[in-house]
Amino acid sequence: MGNLDLKIIAQLTVVTLVLVAGPVIVFLLSVRKGNL
Repeated sequence: MGNLDLKIIAQLTVVTLVLVAGPVIVFLLSVRKGNL
């Protein structure tokens, strides 16, 4: 059960990072384009 829990936690962490980092990266790119 421990290994399964670790895998699930790892997957949730990756998904969360992607959902959070995605909009942030898009925002930073838009800001850089706006400054240029």
